[in-house]
Amino acid sequence: MDETPSEIRAIAAQRQAAHEQRQASSEPRKDQNVIYIGKKPVMGYVLAVVTQFNNGQTDVFIKARGKTISRAVDVVEIVRNRFLPGVKVADIVTKTEEMDSEDGTKTKVSAIEIKLSK
Repeated sequence: MDETPSEIRAIAAQRQAAHEQRQASSEPRKDQNVIYIGKKPVMGYVLAVVTQFNNGQTDVFIKARGKTISRAVDVVEIVRNRFLPGVKVADIVTKTEEMDSEDGTKTKVSAIEIKLSK
């Protein structure tokens, strides 16, 4: 977390401009307001959420499974406390998903979906 809030906002504005250029020439994406949390640094996901809200989304969904659930919660708290204090947690859904492992067996994994609303 080396970036300051103003630097993050500047990066978000640059990404928003690039996104608008790409979107003008492409089809609309189905999951445009969904952020899937993986192994990237937390601030990358924070920037993605801020960008979605800056692009006019009123709701953004953050989804994570397994070990990345704590990273999803970190993203939500950073967005709410440092960048967009007006954003509220509208809903949290927890569930268990079944996944196929490499050896062909079924494995159960915890999952979370957090809905943020302006």
